[in-house]
Amino acid sequence: MTIRRLIIAATGAVLALAMAACGSSSSGGGTGAAASSGPAAPGNGQRGGPAAAGTVAAVAASSIEVQNAADGQVTVNFSGTTTFTNRVAAALADVTVGSCVIVGGTGQPITAKTVEVTAASANGCGAGGGMRPQNGGGSRPNRPSGAPGGQNGNPNGARAAGKVTAVSATGFTLAEENRQTGAETDVTVTVDGGTTYTKAVTADSSALKVGECVTANGKADDTGAVTATAIAISQAGANGCAAGGRQRTGGTNG
Repeated sequence: MTIRRLIIAATGAVLALAMAACGSSSSGGGTGAAASSGPAAPGNGQRGGPAAAGTVAAVAASSIEVQNAADGQVTVNFSGTTTFTNRVAAALADVTVGSCVIVGGTGQPITAKTVEVTAASANGCGAGGGMRPQNGGGSRPNRPSGAPGGQNGNPNGARAAGKVTAVSATGFTLAEENRQTGAETDVTVTVDGGTTYTKAVTADSSALKVGECVTANGKADDTGAVTATAIAISQAGANGCAAGGRQRTGGTNG
């Protein structure tokens, strides 16, 4: 009787140890599953902005090297399907009703020092709607009408952006949209002999030159090289090419 009880007790202890071991293994697996099913960290390509932006350092038959202080040097590849635009000198005659403009100047009403002209797209003149600033920058947010813009580091500067609604021999009027409310405000812009104008025109890869500014939309591979769907070219300003951060590896730019 005693021997039988000892055997039963020993068997029970072995079973208990086996169940505890299984429970421990199951618990460990559950913890691993929970960890792997948590929110994923933002991956490459999550960040907005162009795939590459900066100064052209070298030009080859089907690629360019683009440099900026944030990213160093990035290879941008292009092909026959890549679209190109080039920002060239323009005049007041290129400011027409319905076109999109970005104005930098002083005062209120604004006396324009620079006027950048772009054709409106299907989205109008808002972000992604036909306006690409000069010198390789990303889309600029609209400021309240006549608000100080710090143009070229000048705290008394002013900036406005929107669709042209009227043009005269001494200036033009544009409708600037408030991005928070969607309301539009008329902004009067005066021009003079010191106003400079630029406009975006359709181009091809022959327009790419060392020292120019570019922004490239497209997709970056795991080496960081970009396959461009569109490249916008402009001339460097007094402070060079104003290039912001690029989109990370694997990202696309819409």
